[in-house]
Amino acid sequence: MDFHEAQCLDRSDYLADPTCAGFYFNFNLFECQEFICRPDEGKFSCGDGQCVDDFGQCQTNRHLSLAQSINARGNLSYNCWISIVCLTKIIDKIENISCDQFTQSSEIIEQLKRCKFPLQFPVIPVLYGHVTFLYHPKELDNINVTLSLKPDYICYNEQLCDYLTPTFHYGTLTCRSGNQMNLTMNAELTTWKSIIDSIEPYFDGCITQHYHIVDSHHSSLYHCKDSSKYISKYRILDGISDCFLKDDELALFELSCLLNQTSQFQCPNDKQCRSRFFPTSICSFPIQINHDDIPFYKICDRIMDLPMVLIDGRNHSDETDCEYWQCDNIYTRCDGFRNCVNGEDEERCTQRTDIAHFLFCISSYNYTFMCLPADQVTNETVNCFGASFDTFQNLQVNNITFQTYRFRCWNDTKCNEQENLCNENEDCPMYDNELFCDNHPQLCNDSDFDILIDMQQISCQVINTRDISFSLETAIIYPPIYTIPNSPTGNSTNNAMMQSPLAKSFSQSEICNSGLYVYYRLGVNNYSSLCFCPPNYYGDRCQYQNQRVSLTLTLASVEQPIIYAIAVMLIENDNDRQEIHSYHQFTYVSSKYCGKFVNLYLLYSKRAKNNSKNYSIRIDAFNKDSLTYLISWYLTIPFVFLPVNRISAFLTLPIFRTFDPKHCTLQCYKGTCMKYHNEERFFCQCYSGWSGAQCHIPIDCSMCPSNSICIGSIQNRSICVCPHGKFGSFCRLQLVCPTDFCENNGRCVVIDERMIDKSYMCFCSEQFSGARCQNVKHRIDISLKNIETPLYLLAYIYTRISFERLPPRFVILRKMTMFQTSITLYSEALFLMIIVKIDNRYYLAVLQKFESSNIVTSISPAQRCVSIHELLPTRLSSLPRIQRLKSYHIPCQDHVNLQCFVDEFYMCLCTEERHSNCFPLEYQQTFACEDDVYCENGGTCLKDRRICFYNILCVCNDCFFGDRCQFYAKGIGLTLDDLLRYEIRPYSTLNDQSLVVKLSALSVMILFLIGLLNSFFGYLVFHNRNCRKVASGIYLRLSSIISTLVV
Repeated sequence: MDFHEAQCLDRSDYLADPTCAGFYFNFNLFECQEFICRPDEGKFSCGDGQCVDDFGQCQTNRHLSLAQSINARGNLSYNCWISIVCLTKIIDKIENISCDQFTQSSEIIEQLKRCKFPLQFPVIPVLYGHVTFLYHPKELDNINVTLSLKPDYICYNEQLCDYLTPTFHYGTLTCRSGNQMNLTMNAELTTWKSIIDSIEPYFDGCITQHYHIVDSHHSSLYHCKDSSKYISKYRILDGISDCFLKDDELALFELSCLLNQTSQFQCPNDKQCRSRFFPTSICSFPIQINHDDIPFYKICDRIMDLPMVLIDGRNHSDETDCEYWQCDNIYTRCDGFRNCVNGEDEERCTQRTDIAHFLFCISSYNYTFMCLPADQVTNETVNCFGASFDTFQNLQVNNITFQTYRFRCWNDTKCNEQENLCNENEDCPMYDNELFCDNHPQLCNDSDFDILIDMQQISCQVINTRDISFSLETAIIYPPIYTIPNSPTGNSTNNAMMQSPLAKSFSQSEICNSGLYVYYRLGVNNYSSLCFCPPNYYGDRCQYQNQRVSLTLTLASVEQPIIYAIAVMLIENDNDRQEIHSYHQFTYVSSKYCGKFVNLYLLYSKRAKNNSKNYSIRIDAFNKDSLTYLISWYLTIPFVFLPVNRISAFLTLPIFRTFDPKHCTLQCYKGTCMKYHNEERFFCQCYSGWSGAQCHIPIDCSMCPSNSICIGSIQNRSICVCPHGKFGSFCRLQLVCPTDFCENNGRCVVIDERMIDKSYMCFCSEQFSGARCQNVKHRIDISLKNIETPLYLLAYIYTRISFERLPPRFVILRKMTMFQTSITLYSEALFLMIIVKIDNRYYLAVLQKFESSNIVTSISPAQRCVSIHELLPTRLSSLPRIQRLKSYHIPCQDHVNLQCFVDEFYMCLCTEERHSNCFPLEYQQTFACEDDVYCENGGTCLKDRRICFYNILCVCNDCFFGDRCQFYAKGIGLTLDDLLRYEIRPYSTLNDQSLVVKLSALSVMILFLIGLLNSFFGYLVFHNRNCRKVASGIYLRLSSIISTLVV
């Protein structure tokens, strides 16, 4: 799924800042234009995704419209207006003349003196629709023209801000002195924004409208302290202070968790719930450390990576109880660090850097090099500077980001981060983190190694340990390498898709607001221009915004060679006509568009729309090949009064129609009663030529050709759904694939009739992949030996194994048939390991040291990855996991034929040295379908990934069978088709079928020949006239003829 775009209007579902510069050159302005700045940031929306500080400059010049409205002249004289605009610093240029020229002149003060005071400026409110400024300066000659002219009084609506005590009333205005609002004479404010920021906190607690009747006990309202203001409880702890005393952000922690908001998270060991806008550091308690989530190679490496945990009265960590651990292993050997007490992991290295049984050390007294005997490592005395190669058992970690600390201070158990070495700060009590440094801040940056003196370089090498990757160097490969010869792929062709001849780079005209500026010819030497506006704008310069619904759809379906036609309609619901205001159609193919966003604009038929009516969105899906109707969704428009509604939806497309019209009670005159998939609501799916709530209104569909379907009309124009290969409003245009576009018998389809992008794609068979089916997949043949045939199996294909908790590259879900003992899988990428899961049991099918291609393997009970609880004695298996991990080398040493084993977190492989090599296995991955539109009769739906799944299958209940559990077998005699249904291999010749199918075919052919011969000889016998003298002879002759025809 594409997570690089936001679906919410304020982008609260995507916390990264928008980057919209590139969108102008790809015709995709939706994400940037359908976006407002997050309210907690206090930014000004420029309308194109850019957020600037209030009164900052927008690339679209939208700030000029704001400045123009603020600088309105009103009833002020021209000279007075010029002086007040420049002195307040609202803008820096007026009538193309810099304000600096006015302020540097002494005339500006004289012009200000001619103003009639008190004066209101700006003439419109500056905050919240009611806060205004009143100027009445008393010492005009002492005005500092380099600062922004502060208002003398701030006026407001007293009924909205009842907690403020007014200074005086001026006409209809209630005002307070600027000195009471943080605008003292000593405040040096140089910009207009600084003045606004100074007074804004005083009005945050004002109510936004007059309350007529407020239920103070309403469950969704919160009453601000010492105020008449009510706010929604969903605005508590959202990062914005709505109450004057800020009690909605500084208290109410327990109340915040009672709302069950999905947009909030709860701090561990705390009762407060915070908005996801906040960083996690606002939690007052550290995040609970998961002791199970530690890389296997960090266990018992003499560097404590996890803090102590108290279990059954004993302290445990990754460095305790290591008596069963193999310290000399593939990850510790010859890494320059002595993980074994006696240093044996560094003794048999080809490039030795120290003396055997001695540790290289930096003296903590004079910072000289020394050799420390290995037997001194285990004592409690720190002999080396920073404990560089000393007792790492005492290191502790208190950082919640799990960074390993490598430098230990003198006379302290505290260990500091590597950045604290030579950072010119006293991070150690004795300041020893700086004693041997010579003006080298941030000493241990990797880029500085070349310029360091020897002592510093060695210190950095001690501190900066390398990242370790999972290794298969000593793995026991399985099976012995046997490759399957590659099938011929045909001629090698250029894999690049056909490119549109239209150039994509052009300069966006600034004349049209997000539109296209074009010239057109009226006659000889007579040209004019106009703007082609995007749907969300209109006007001769695209300067006005349309009222609209901005819809984002995310579609998903099973990876099948199906082309979908999706029709999206904005419908008026207030009468039986169900008038369509606007619609949009597009083609969807799972392999290309699954999980990607489809952004649409749906416009109302009139400006402005009727806010008293109800509107909804209906989405219909069709199979574009057969034009079969499949499914519909219903989306409500919750806030009709808003000019723009931002709606997003996730839809799962079925392969076939899932609803039975027999279960519908709605009367449809010229249509079929159906139910929306996402709503318990019925509707009428009308036949071509009919519309309305009950399909009772005839419409003209003559514009749609016979091979299309008409789904409605708009402004007396038919809405046609075209078959594959036809496009246009009335399906009169045709687009076909180029000859031999797809290789290896792939099917070419047209997916983008607009031809602005890659218009064609290929549906490939299971054995091939690529844009044009030019790549042969890697074949994997797996045989099951002495394993009962399961209902289904899962194959985890790893192209890379990591110590991080990562899912496998591919997961293949495959249904098994009765008596099936082998299966063939195909992988797009080379692989290292394949694990097969059958009935919650894991089998190691493939393990290679290097990436493999085609392979033949088998699994049996010998390849089963046994549970660790079956291998360890009860004494060890019952231990806490953090302690039990230290004995994980024992199973590989005690069971010489063991290849792998599993626990609650790890999958462990036995190496040639009979050590364990473990990596995290994703046990929590679920394969159940969230939106079951595939299985019938209570069958369990499984898929190989959450969305954009390649395989989907149904596990049927008893007495049901079929791909979708659609057949019921109880009480019905079994036929030959029922017995062999799962044994028949589709798209395979008879020679490739199983033995059962071959024997059945042979039996049928023998019976056919016997029946044919019997009928033939019966006819010859009773063809004699004498044999037909009696009625029985005539009957037997006719029956032989009929039997021959039947056979």
